[in-house]
Amino acid sequence: MLAVVLPLLGLSACTRASTPEPRAAYTLAPTVSPAPLTAAGCAADPLCAPAPAPVAGDNHPALKTAIAAAATRAVPAVVDAGGTVLTPPRPATVLLAPGNYALGDGLRLPPNVDLRGSGLTATTLSMITSSWANFNYGFLVRPQDDRVARPSPGSTNLVADLTVNGNCREGAGAPVQADLPARPGELCDFRARTGAGTNAGGGITVAARWTVRQVRFTNLEYFKLWLHDAEDVHIVDNRFDNWGGAESGDEDNIGGGGRHDGAVIEYNQFDRTIRGNGIDFTNAIRPVIRANAVYADRAVAAARGVTGYGDMYLEGVPEATVTGNVMHGGHIILQSNSKYAHTGTNKDVTNPRDSTVSDNRLLDSFGAGLTIVYDDYADADGTFGTAGAWATTSTDPKDHVVRPGGGNIVRNNVIVRPAESGVLVAGVMDRVKTAADTVTGNSIVDAGSGGSTAMSTGAGTFETSGVGVSIGDGDRIYGNSVTDDQPAPTTWYGIHLGARNARSTVKNTVLTGPAGEPNTAAGVIGVLLRHAAAAALAPGSPTVDGPVLTWAESVPAGNAAIAGYRVYRAGRPVADLPVGSPAIPANLVAEADAGVEADAAGWTAGSNTTVAHYAGAGALGSGSLSLTAVAAGSVYATGRLLPITAGQRHTAVSSYRVLVGSGQRSRAGIEYYDAGGVRISRLHTQNYASVDNAGNWITSSLTSTAPPNAAYAKAFVLVDNAAAGDVHLVDRIGIVAGTATEQWTDPAAAAAGTAYRVLAYRQGDGQPGWMSSATAP
Repeated sequence: MLAVVLPLLGLSACTRASTPEPRAAYTLAPTVSPAPLTAAGCAADPLCAPAPAPVAGDNHPALKTAIAAAATRAVPAVVDAGGTVLTPPRPATVLLAPGNYALGDGLRLPPNVDLRGSGLTATTLSMITSSWANFNYGFLVRPQDDRVARPSPGSTNLVADLTVNGNCREGAGAPVQADLPARPGELCDFRARTGAGTNAGGGITVAARWTVRQVRFTNLEYFKLWLHDAEDVHIVDNRFDNWGGAESGDEDNIGGGGRHDGAVIEYNQFDRTIRGNGIDFTNAIRPVIRANAVYADRAVAAARGVTGYGDMYLEGVPEATVTGNVMHGGHIILQSNSKYAHTGTNKDVTNPRDSTVSDNRLLDSFGAGLTIVYDDYADADGTFGTAGAWATTSTDPKDHVVRPGGGNIVRNNVIVRPAESGVLVAGVMDRVKTAADTVTGNSIVDAGSGGSTAMSTGAGTFETSGVGVSIGDGDRIYGNSVTDDQPAPTTWYGIHLGARNARSTVKNTVLTGPAGEPNTAAGVIGVLLRHAAAAALAPGSPTVDGPVLTWAESVPAGNAAIAGYRVYRAGRPVADLPVGSPAIPANLVAEADAGVEADAAGWTAGSNTTVAHYAGAGALGSGSLSLTAVAAGSVYATGRLLPITAGQRHTAVSSYRVLVGSGQRSRAGIEYYDAGGVRISRLHTQNYASVDNAGNWITSSLTSTAPPNAAYAKAFVLVDNAAAGDVHLVDRIGIVAGTATEQWTDPAAAAAGTAYRVLAYRQGDGQPGWMSSATAP
C-alpha cells in the first residue's frame, strides 16, 4: 500500500489576506463632534458661566461652587403626569478654562448641568492621589447622586471636550503619542506608595440621558467610563489611551451593568496602550455599539504579560446592535452573566438573544473573532434555573431564573487572521437556547493565524474553522466565505458542526440560503463541512524520531469505523494511509503471519470457525486470513505464542473486511500466557464502532497491560454475530510493546520545530476525526 500525496484545496481569486492591510491610526481629532465651546460662545449664552481658572492645589471647592451656581440657572424639562417630556430641559453650562484642574474629590453634576472643557487636549481634570480615599469606588465626574440614575424626569447632562487623568503614573498622561505605556502592567504609583486598592480613581460615571463626548480617558486606576442603571446614555467620539508616560489599571474602558437600557456607544477610539477590555456590559438591554475603533497590539499585551485585551464583552445583554466597528487584536464575545457571583442582578441568568452583530471588521484577534456562548449554573440542589424572560425575576432563594437565548444574527462581518476560529457558537445545555441563530455573509480569512489548531469554549472544543456551531435546532449558516491564503495554512475546516465533548447538540442546520447561497471554502487544510458528532478520537501519542512519525490507533465513534489516516506537515497534507501504515512499527507478530500473503499456517481456528489463506484481497498486499462461520455466532482465531514482558503495556491491532455476508463488529484482542504456556486471560476491545464492510478495510485495536505472571501473548482476532457461511477477512495483524501501531516516514528532511498533525478519517463519508500533533525535535 502506498502513501498518497494530497493536493491542497484551490484558492479562489482574492487579495492575499496574509499580507496585513494598512492599519488606521488612533487619533485625538474628533470624528463627528462639534468644535469645543469657546469663551465667546459661553458669554453669548445666559445659561453658561465660565469656571475659575485652574490653580495650584485642590480645585474641587471652586468647581463645586460653580456647578452649584449652574444648577440654579438650569431650566428643567416640563413633563406630564405620565412622565412624557412636553418641553425639553435647558441645561446650564460650566465652561472650564484651559489647564489642569487637580481635584481632591470627585465633581458631582446635578441634573441639567453640563460640564464642558476648552478642548480635549486643552482642559484636564486630574486626581490628587494623596486624596485617593475620596475616590475609592469613585470617579472624577459623577452624577449628583449616582445611586439614583433617574434624578429628574427628562433631564440631560453633557460632559465634553476635556481629559480625565487619574495619575496612575504620577504627573504623566500628556497627549504625546506612545507605543507602550510606562512600566507596563505595574501597580499605579499611588497604590505602591499608599497601599490603596484597585478601585480608586475612575474617570466618569453617568446617569440617565447623559452624553459624554470628546473626552480623553487616560492614566486611570479604576473604570474609565461606567454605565449603571441608566437609560438613553450617549457615549460618542471619546478617546482612550495611556500616552505621555501613563499606564492604567485593568478595569474596563467602557463598562457597566445594572440593566441599563438603550445606550449608544459610537465613534470612540481605543489606542494600543489601553488596558483591560474595550467595552464590557453585564445585565443591560438594547445597546447600540457602532463605528468604534480598537487598536490593541500584541507587543503591548506581551509587555504586560497577558494574552489579550481590548475585547468587547456583552454578558447577559439581549437585543444588542453591534455594527460597523473595527477591532485590531480584540474580539467580540456574547455570553450570559452566569460567571459572576450569583447575587443581585446576577442571581438570574440572561443568555444572548435577538442581537445583531454585523458589518464589523475584526483583524488579528487574539482569540476567536466572534464567540456566542449559552449557559446556566446549578443551584444548591443541583437543578438549573426556571425559564423566564427579561422582565421575570426570581423570588425563591433556592431557585433562579434563566432567560434562554438565540435568535441572534451574525452577518457580513470580515474576520481576518484570528488566532483561533472565526465565529463560534457553543452552549452547555440545549435548554438555554430556544431560537435559531443566523450566521450569514461573513468572510473569514486565515483563521488560526499563528498556529492554533483548537479552542475550548468550556462547552466543547472546536478545531480551527471559519464557523463552528455546537448548539441549536434549525440554525441558518449560509453564504459564508472561508479562505486561507497563507503559505503554511492554519484553517482546518470551513464549517464545523458539533464539538468534541460538547454538552449540547446541533441539528437541522440550514446550510443553503433562501436564494441558494452556499458556504464556500478555499485553501482550507481539511474539508468545507466538518461533522464532529461521530468524529474518531485523536490518535494517541504521536512521536517524531528522525524522519519517522509514529502514533497509536484512533478510536472510532458513532458506529463509524476508521478507514485510514491522513498526515499533515506544516499545515499541508502529505500522506493518506488507507487502512493504516504499510508496516506496523516493531511488530512482534512475524511478517508472514501479520500479512498472511502465502498461507495461514500461523493461525489456529476457534470454535465455529474455519481459517484459511485468502489470495484475492488484502489490506496491505493481495493476501489475508479468512474466518468462515460454520454456524451462526462469533468467529475467531489466535496466532502463535510470542515472548512479551510482564507488566508492560501491549497493543493488539487488526484490520477487517467482509467477503460474504453483512458487516459485523470486528474486534482486535490479545491472549496472555504464563511461562508454562497456560492461558491467563483473553481480552478484546469493547468498542462497538469497528464494523467491517464489503467495500473498505477497517481497523480495530486494544491496549492492555500484561499480567505480572505473563511470559507470552497471542494475537486474537474476532468477529461477532456472523451468519452460517459468512466469511470475514483479517489482515495487518500485530502486537506491539507500547501503543504505537502506525507510522509514516517523511521523505523530506524535516527541520527541527516542524509541526506534524495526524488524524483518522471514518468509513463511508471520509469525515475527519480529531487530530493529534507532534513536533520534530
